[in-house]
Amino acid sequence: MKILYTHRTQGVGAEGAHIRGMYEAFRGLGHSVSMQCLPGCNPSELAAGGAGHRGAQLVLGPKGEALGKAADTGKADATGLRRFYRVIADGAPQILFEALEIGYNAILFTQLLARCLKHKPDLIYERYALNTFAPTLVARLLGIKHALEVNDSVVIERSRPLELRGLSAGIEGFCLRRADVNITITSSFAAGLRERFGAEFPLEVMTNGVARERFEKVPDREGTRARYGLGRSTVLGGAGQFLPWHGLKDLVDIMGPTADASDLRFLFIGDGPARAEVEAAAARLGISERVRFTGMLPMDAVPDGLAALDVAVIPKAAPHASPMKLIEYMAAGLPIVAPDLSSIRAALAEGDMGSLFPAGDMTAMGNAIRAMLADPSAARAKGAKAREHVFAHLTWDRHAQHTLSLLGLS
Repeated sequence: MKILYTHRTQGVGAEGAHIRGMYEAFRGLGHSVSMQCLPGCNPSELAAGGAGHRGAQLVLGPKGEALGKAADTGKADATGLRRFYRVIADGAPQILFEALEIGYNAILFTQLLARCLKHKPDLIYERYALNTFAPTLVARLLGIKHALEVNDSVVIERSRPLELRGLSAGIEGFCLRRADVNITITSSFAAGLRERFGAEFPLEVMTNGVARERFEKVPDREGTRARYGLGRSTVLGGAGQFLPWHGLKDLVDIMGPTADASDLRFLFIGDGPARAEVEAAAARLGISERVRFTGMLPMDAVPDGLAALDVAVIPKAAPHASPMKLIEYMAAGLPIVAPDLSSIRAALAEGDMGSLFPAGDMTAMGNAIRAMLADPSAARAKGAKAREHVFAHLTWDRHAQHTLSLLGLS
């Protein structure tokens, strides 16, 4: 089967892991897969160290072999391109940014139409981005099956409030009602979509997943701990592109005052805008040497980083979210402390595979961490159970297979 994967993201962080996971899972099931995305934003190419092709004109067979010769394969500087995209995303006035999103459909429609006429895919799989409707038009025009993965929507709280909300909602509703299947990540997200857009479209809940092969390898725990000067200390932390609302500062504020006495250290695998406030909090508490950020790591290096942790902590999370980091902590077999939100509770089997605290109660979070540390044997048992559950139910290849079965294509 031929599958065309399209997205309009920068392909990094959690979204990059999701895109790469599904893209490679389809390929692993024996299908040929091509990707249409912004230049330099193919996560599989970035993971392999490639710079990224212009227009991402990459066509792979089930074993990674090149199928045919795609047009315009000149290399682009992926890092420079992503820096340019970030400048536009962060610096452009919101109404201009939304106008650019809408205008991009003209380019994308032309690109997708040409590729579909040439390669004749059986399925267009789209990771939806607000104000994108070109894939829907092409799929309807050519009679191609269309799966819409909805992780972005007008129904969720956004860091940049929409200026053209009514228009964006109209576009989103148009796409949802015309896809052959819509997929979202949590039941609360699905409920928001139903409330806003009604019930007359197919909608499936499919939580985030992991690539089994990334987490089945034996991780380098000792090497990672030595690299970041963690010694034999007890290490708390997590992974991600850290934003202020993720609550890392709260974690340091709650656990930092006793870090010296308890020999606690903090390892944050990633980077982001929250780093400065976390480091300032550590300096204020006199524990700067106990806080480490790795900076952004390649996806394949994250399991080694996670292996250095004794307890993975999610201080805060969005109510609608299925945190990618949560599923990766489970795959790494880590003891987990997380807020009691419906999506997290469901993933952790009502807390049987981790420890939950009332969302927003940082004192309760600290107590949950201390309880976890006080009984390491029980903590390890929870982590082992979570790892077993993820490998049985939450891998990208299972998600890809289920998606195809929903479409009658398996």
